[in-house]
Amino acid sequence: MRDAFFLDPSVTHLNHGSFGAVPRVVAEHQRRIKERADANPQRFFRVELPGLKAQARETAAKFLGVSADELALVRNPTEAVATVLSSLAWQRRLGPGDVVLLTEQGYGAVELAVRLWCSRTGASYDVVPLAVDATPEQVVEGHRVAMSRVVARGDAVRLVIVDQITSPTGALLPVEGVCALAHEHGALAFVDGAHVPGHVETVPPDTGADFWTGTWHKWGFAPRGTSALWVAHAERASVSPVTTSWNHGEPFPLPYDTHGTDDYSGWLSLEAAVSFWRDAGGFGIGARAGALLDEGSAVVAAAVSATGMTASPGVPVSPAPCLRLVALPEGVAATEETADATYRAISARGVETQVVPFGGRGWIRLSGAVYNVPADYERLADVLPAALHIVASEAIVP
Repeated sequence: MRDAFFLDPSVTHLNHGSFGAVPRVVAEHQRRIKERADANPQRFFRVELPGLKAQARETAAKFLGVSADELALVRNPTEAVATVLSSLAWQRRLGPGDVVLLTEQGYGAVELAVRLWCSRTGASYDVVPLAVDATPEQVVEGHRVAMSRVVARGDAVRLVIVDQITSPTGALLPVEGVCALAHEHGALAFVDGAHVPGHVETVPPDTGADFWTGTWHKWGFAPRGTSALWVAHAERASVSPVTTSWNHGEPFPLPYDTHGTDDYSGWLSLEAAVSFWRDAGGFGIGARAGALLDEGSAVVAAAVSATGMTASPGVPVSPAPCLRLVALPEGVAATEETADATYRAISARGVETQVVPFGGRGWIRLSGAVYNVPADYERLADVLPAALHIVASEAIVP
């Protein structure tokens, strides 16, 4: 499968989960779309593009088991979160005494967006503590305690944002239970499913969310900038895109189709991406990746232990199929700065992987993509000891 991508063969790629990799056949499809647009821009944008966007939205909706009028195409989940927060602020549904609830394992950019809109509206936010090895029951109970704490101080939970698959730790969270709990407290629920499309089978309304977002560039093989925002029927009329353009005033989701003159070729390549995903194994990709990662993460963990530096055994109890977490030694990559230094030390040795600080220590988050093989994890295990010793001794990292 490596030949199906443009990936540099001299590098070992173990971080598909962050930015994905566009298959050659999908990139070729996107190129043809761009050529079609450049051959006659006037006709393409004025006559052809609206229908092509509708087809792309239909493809996304069918993949997620919903109707095309239930979801909008957006550029990424970060935009989706900003869209919902700005809409709630505009409607004055966020204000003093209102609380947005996040999880400790949530995506950093989402917290930044929440922090911004809380500062603008007078609302506040709380973070639910979530250990790396929290069980599904502990996740729900943690939210229950946090919501009770908000109510006890006289505030109201207005919005709960929870990751379906966590970015830093690659854990599957029980979003159905969290959404149900949010509704019990009269709050809206937003499920961040950035890692979901093509990874785990999900029908957004079945999660119980009022808002759900996911992207195809991670595990669905689409070009970057191809994501969706699903909105429950009761909220569709009240959520507006962050860009006001020509479809303003049209019913959901049409206003999202026009955010100005832009390159929409990623959206229009979604069908080609879904076709590649099916040919590559569909949801069976996760089963293969899980087996590969169970062995690969053990090899990497053994390499960490061989350094003689202490590492924590705690890992997610419900890992996503295509992601695994390996603990780094204590004191290594425990902060954003030292995690970046650790990443650079590993990258300089020809291996790309994700290094994350969480819970006061550092971790390697491994991906299992269709192009990965056991030798990839063995390669990481080979270069890891030297990289860790360099970081631990505070040597200059190239």
